[in-house]
Amino acid sequence: MRKLDVSGSLGMQVFLTSKSLERLAEAEMKNRLSLTGSMWKVILALNLRDGLSQKELAEKIYVDGSTLVPIIDRMERSRLLERRPDPKDRRNNRIFLTKKSESIVDSIVEIILAVRKAIYKGLSNEEIESSRIILKKIMHNADSTTNKITSY
Repeated sequence: MRKLDVSGSLGMQVFLTSKSLERLAEAEMKNRLSLTGSMWKVILALNLRDGLSQKELAEKIYVDGSTLVPIIDRMERSRLLERRPDPKDRRNNRIFLTKKSESIVDSIVEIILAVRKAIYKGLSNEEIESSRIILKKIMHNADSTTNKITSY
């Protein structure tokens, strides 16, 4: 039987780094603003484009649609957003920020910038940009390769 240790692979390092960054950002959001990871991501997505459908919003924050429903419910109860019927399709809702959530966008951005400053410590702008370019290429290759790999 063949064995493969993936613990030192680039893919595993990217995964672990992503999880570490997510944990740090979520802890800061929770401590400073009492927001869960999903909540601040919803607010930022709607800040870029208010009035998304639930499906569009789920795609923007990379969660399943059914996972998003209780998050929206909780945020609506907290008056951080509101659902409005879609004028083009009354079966769907559009999600909008409220004044309350708009008032904390700047705090969310400040936390993200502080987290970035901490995690990029010791890296040059060139190293950061080079990393970004490499990761985009890997992501593009993975996306374009999906369903094309055959078994060996």
